[in-house]
Amino acid sequence: MKVVAGLLLLVAAALVQVTWASQLEIAGVFANVVLIAVMGLTWTLGVRAGLLWACVGGILLDLNAPGPLGPHALALLVGAYATGFWARNLDRESLFHPAAAVVVSTVLYSLVLIGSDGALGLPIPPLRTAAQLMIASCLYNAVLMPPALMALRRVTGGLHWEQTVS
Repeated sequence: MKVVAGLLLLVAAALVQVTWASQLEIAGVFANVVLIAVMGLTWTLGVRAGLLWACVGGILLDLNAPGPLGPHALALLVGAYATGFWARNLDRESLFHPAAAVVVSTVLYSLVLIGSDGALGLPIPPLRTAAQLMIASCLYNAVLMPPALMALRRVTGGLHWEQTVS
């Protein structure tokens, strides 16, 4: 049941991201709904669950992106790993730490995508433009993370990874 719920959440997040999120563009960027969902799941359920959902969310994004399968999944995996490490070592009830973790994850996600696009010969933006977009994306995702995490905690009943493993 948890797998079906997680899958439905990520399919919905991916659909929102590729359809409606672009309508809410601010400073040239829109919220990365899948990244926020994956980091919220990682923060709430732990790094193992986060890595699983990073793969699923990344493949869903890769299916809608030009190029091969894998870059978004790899980028989300890096972010989920960093967020899982952060969550394991800090207060999980705080809303500041997840917002800061999503900023770090957004930076890592962006750098991995830029690096993979460059390695694959796909076009990449100039460094200045990429930095401006990354900063705007970090701010946008950080603002959305606390309400998304509160909603996710309500849906998951406040479960933490340690409570779900047995």
